[in-house]
Amino acid sequence: MNAPINLSPQEWDLIETWLDQQGAQGKASLLNEKLNQIPDVDRKIEHVKKVREEIEDSIRQSKIREFHKHVLSDKKDSGMKNIANKLIKSNGVWYAVAAVLVVFFGIFWMMKIKSTSEKIFAESFNPDVGLPLKMDITNAHAFYEGMLDYKQENYKDAIEKWEVLLKTKPENDTLNYFLGVSHLALGNAPKSLEYLEHQERFHQGIFKEDAVWYAALAKIKEGKFEEAGRLLQKYPSARNTNLLNKLNEL
Repeated sequence: MNAPINLSPQEWDLIETWLDQQGAQGKASLLNEKLNQIPDVDRKIEHVKKVREEIEDSIRQSKIREFHKHVLSDKKDSGMKNIANKLIKSNGVWYAVAAVLVVFFGIFWMMKIKSTSEKIFAESFNPDVGLPLKMDITNAHAFYEGMLDYKQENYKDAIEKWEVLLKTKPENDTLNYFLGVSHLALGNAPKSLEYLEHQERFHQGIFKEDAVWYAALAKIKEGKFEEAGRLLQKYPSARNTNLLNKLNEL
């Protein structure tokens, strides 16, 4: 059995930087010297690669699951139509038939809305890559410990660390932004919106555009297409306009 791989935040940051800059001239030799000082560096590089690949694979798998949900939904819709046709042809009470049809088509409409919202969300959502792990900033050590959890998709652990910090800085845009994205990555759109919906807290920072994007995706996941559309329209950008066009095609 292979021994567990334990990476320090500094090692993770160095390896991730090296992976991102492998093709950059002039930086490779310096990075290689630092990498060679890391114990068991080859295994650790493969581990970081695997984590990054699993993030991409997770996104692909969510799209595949959504496709299967859509196919299953189509089959259920077809079954409902067959039942409705049999009821209409029978000699039962017509008011009862009408009531059943109302229920069936209500369920169909709700399923269609849910399927559409999940489809758009799965096609569009990709967690923010996070901030570089600059652990030399000692007064922000707790934040970057959470960022390491976040980069490894340990969103619950990251949330626990950041929520402690948020108690003393409730309007901090960075904490609110990454808490919102973390909850959305866990599929909890309502909780995500608690951190992302108040756009005014992001207006002066670097997360202004991204906060709008993720807040709109959270609303879409909830089936709140009109609210998402108004938000995207209020804060236009190339990415937001593209998502708005998808909503307008519904």
